[in-house]
Amino acid sequence: MREGSIRRRNQRVKGTAYLQQDDTNQAPDVRAAWVSVLYALSFGEPATKETDRRFVISALSFTPSQSLVQPSTMLSRPLALSKVFNYHTLIAFCLVALGYHFFSIQDRFIARAPGVSAVEERSGFPKLIWYKLGPNGLSDDTRNWTDSCIKNNPNYTAQFLTDESSDAYVRTTFAESRPDIVDAYLALPVPIYKADFLRYLLLWDQGGIWSDLDVSCEEGVHIDEWVPAEYRDTAALVVGWEFDQGWPGEYVRQFASWTIMAKPRTAHMMQVIDDILQTLKDKTAEHHISVENATLDIMGDVVDFTGPRRLTRSVYTSLGNMLNRTVDAHDMMELVQPKLIEDVLVMPGRSFAASANKYKPEEEERLPPQLVTHHYAGTWKNKDGGEKPKM
Repeated sequence: MREGSIRRRNQRVKGTAYLQQDDTNQAPDVRAAWVSVLYALSFGEPATKETDRRFVISALSFTPSQSLVQPSTMLSRPLALSKVFNYHTLIAFCLVALGYHFFSIQDRFIARAPGVSAVEERSGFPKLIWYKLGPNGLSDDTRNWTDSCIKNNPNYTAQFLTDESSDAYVRTTFAESRPDIVDAYLALPVPIYKADFLRYLLLWDQGGIWSDLDVSCEEGVHIDEWVPAEYRDTAALVVGWEFDQGWPGEYVRQFASWTIMAKPRTAHMMQVIDDILQTLKDKTAEHHISVENATLDIMGDVVDFTGPRRLTRSVYTSLGNMLNRTVDAHDMMELVQPKLIEDVLVMPGRSFAASANKYKPEEEERLPPQLVTHHYAGTWKNKDGGEKPKM
């Protein structure tokens, strides 16, 4: 009886001594849990064994295991607050509080279209279709074409922007973060420049689908089915070839810019935006003019400056930056099935530009369905670069 009592007392003493050892050996499960939480909240990533160890050494001089000392020990030796709450501990808890505060308020600083939730934006392609109206609004044809997309996809919200609402959107959204975008956009004198620029700004900021007014959607294929299931989580940008198959000789391949699908905040859209701004800066400096005087004659071909070739080159650039190598048409040409490169899904010409691509009979069997039809209304193809108001 006496021996058993002594043995139990020795075990208690031994356990108390263990809990008072060096931090790195104390109550590992509890310590790891606390440190992992603090590290993840402070640095935005899960703690590994190595980061866990370094975080404890550099940021904390106190572990929760200190609170597990036997009650008799706690009564006989008051806890030294200076050892618990020191400079490093204060920094750690401030980082936790700051991180929590940031994540709780960040949605206030993102400009969203009505009806778009934060969850939807972060989880997939927002169910938005963006249109830009000219000064004359919708014609009978453009109303029918846009209705084919809107009515066949009732779970999508169509947003029609005017010149005035577009200016207000750009001014409100980018005034603080990118005033250079606001200044350039508002000063552009050619309507098609602004319409092209606007689509990239909207797709970067809001995501969704940009569609020109002269594009109709094919019956029987809902927008939710455009992206094959195996690519929906991975793809952040969906583009389709305008010219890819069936053209004789040498030609420049380019993506169609009349239909683009994107998740918000992709690097690819920002690359297009920055490249447009750089070209604008270079051209206006070369000709010693302001942006207000950047006419069609000075800026050159719209297709190159803001249109489909600009889109294509910029996506090559952004993909090259991601992959740390040169990317060009050879990485994705002559497609009969969608091809994912990093997070860009490139669709065959059949998808967005069926009338501009020809395929061999054996290729026809492998092609996905046509998704849209571009009717080539071409209201921007005049000396003014845009639709004129009706008198």
